[in-house]
Amino acid sequence: MSKRGKRRKQHSFVTGIFKIVLCLFLKSIKLLFSFPIYLLKAMRLLFSFLIHLLKLMWQLFSFVMRSLKSLCLFFSFLIHLPYRIVKRLPNNSSKPVLPTLAEIDEMDGYKFEEFMKCVYEDLGYSVYHTPFSGDQGADLILTSKGKTKIAVQVKRYSGKVSNSAVQEVVAAKGFYKCTEGIVVTNSYFTDSAKQLAEANFIDLVDRNELEKLINTIHN
Repeated sequence: MSKRGKRRKQHSFVTGIFKIVLCLFLKSIKLLFSFPIYLLKAMRLLFSFLIHLLKLMWQLFSFVMRSLKSLCLFFSFLIHLPYRIVKRLPNNSSKPVLPTLAEIDEMDGYKFEEFMKCVYEDLGYSVYHTPFSGDQGADLILTSKGKTKIAVQVKRYSGKVSNSAVQEVVAAKGFYKCTEGIVVTNSYFTDSAKQLAEANFIDLVDRNELEKLINTIHN
């Protein structure tokens, strides 16, 4: 073989080796640059998977909470069902036994006020019990369903009630902005008290009228 042929052969071999090395180098570079892209794609897929997993878990949690709420409502309904049934049944229970006039005579002033508060509440009034001291002349303030306000002075007496009680409730009418006034007693009123009450349009409830009120509640 001539020297020229050998050189060509050597040149072809070197060229082949160079091509192989160059090809491997380029593929390595391509692989090196492709790896971060594939890594980002993999991370994106993983992130998307986690988002879908969280959504699924939230939906499952919401379903469980709605189910628990429904169960709570159902059990609450079951618990209150007997009460509702009993509440709708006709009330055949007897009315509470009210004290007699003789028992009222043994009460102190405050207990008599509390008793009259219950009486007027049973008659359909909304009742405010004023402070025991500094009541400005009224022990009870009644409000009817028609929003009429009434000042009430309650007197538990063994003797007759004088016109001072009427004067107190007249003053209380103005103080509490009432349109009517009542004086209630377990006893009776003096003639002077009756005259003053008539002049000031104050209703007087004496022992006889009190008994009628009690009988009204009983009936």
